[in-house]
Amino acid sequence: MNYENLKLDKKDPKVVKAYAVEKELFDFYGIINKDHFVTLPTLNLKVRISEFGEGKPIVIVPGNTGDVFVQTSLIAALKGRKIFAINRPGGGLSEGMDHNLVDIRQFAFESLDYILNALNLTNVDVVAHSMGAHWSTLLAMEKSGRVKRLVLLGNPGNIMGGKPPLPIRLLAIPIFSNIVMKLMLPQKPKSTLRVLTIMGHSKEFVNTLPNQLRNAYFAFDHLPHYKISFASLLQNMIPPIVETELKKLHQPTALILGTNDNFLSQENGRKIVAVIPNGTFYSIENSGHLPWLENLQKVADIILNFLA
Repeated sequence: MNYENLKLDKKDPKVVKAYAVEKELFDFYGIINKDHFVTLPTLNLKVRISEFGEGKPIVIVPGNTGDVFVQTSLIAALKGRKIFAINRPGGGLSEGMDHNLVDIRQFAFESLDYILNALNLTNVDVVAHSMGAHWSTLLAMEKSGRVKRLVLLGNPGNIMGGKPPLPIRLLAIPIFSNIVMKLMLPQKPKSTLRVLTIMGHSKEFVNTLPNQLRNAYFAFDHLPHYKISFASLLQNMIPPIVETELKKLHQPTALILGTNDNFLSQENGRKIVAVIPNGTFYSIENSGHLPWLENLQKVADIILNFLA
């Protein structure tokens, strides 16, 4: 596939809508973003980085396809720090990405390294969620000078056996991907957040989340190229980080794992941390795969104290 076909048109009504609802979500939480764009030279693919706040920098690497808006409440709670949040290729109004066309492991850490270099960020604290946590762990191992300390939120991707629930795994199988995608992608905003219930968040809690978040999920899920970006990310899953590799992760590393995260058990989360030479495990009661949603201030305080 030609990457020129995966670019975004800022005049496209769906793109305009996504920018608008994202701003409404940022406004709801009282944060203001400044956009930076970095073009990855190997693919001529433009990546959007969202900057927030003032203070010592933290880099946020989101999960899933890489949409920063999902972390909005957490970004707002990380007071006193400047946030550079990377909308990974294929998500968050970065250009579309067919992950099947690259060596995904190498692309993961090399793209993050290139972006941080473009932002003049060296030896920086990184907070990363889910698949973004996997990418960031590779960065910390392969480009160790880039990462000062590392915070992993939720199951950190394909590390020592973590895996998503069955409906998401089915998306990785081409024969099922179109069918499952149609079932998972909501047709109306009111049903958008149901995807969180298969990630360990209760229906009762999900119903309390703000409409601004609901609207953002709906708009971003219906952007051009979202389907190819999401499905190909799962189809070309990064090879696992195994125990012998993880033992080489020397940076101070925290894993913050919700007790209801059905991607990874508490027991296996503790096993991952036990392998990391300077690892710390934090269990967050009654939280799902996005542990900050139910326990925002607790998770924010853990992060700020760990990175102090």
